[in-house]
Amino acid sequence: MIKFYRVCNNITKQGLWYTQEGIHTGFIHNKFDFCANSNLPMDFDPELVGWLSAVMSIEDLYKWFTKEDILELQKHDYFIYEYEVTGYKFYERFQHFGINQKTSKPVKQIILLDE
Repeated sequence: MIKFYRVCNNITKQGLWYTQEGIHTGFIHNKFDFCANSNLPMDFDPELVGWLSAVMSIEDLYKWFTKEDILELQKHDYFIYEYEVTGYKFYERFQHFGINQKTSKPVKQIILLDE
């Protein structure tokens, strides 16, 4: 198994741009506009439906969300999750990995502490 990381909702495992069904929420642009990458549009691409945006290391995740972003997101039930992944691919258009939504499983919640 390969491990990937992403920030998602504690209950729904939904991300900040789209629902699990590929419906745009815009949470990153309005509800969580304090995030460093809140202006990143991430346009809809039907090729991404069924795939979740993820990175291969927590260090890479910090390129998407600062530690301060994640500390604030935790107050809204969004946390870093480690996923065990059996299917993934790299998307040139968005320059990031997608993990298969059906075969990838969240196995560990990572909680950052405010130091």
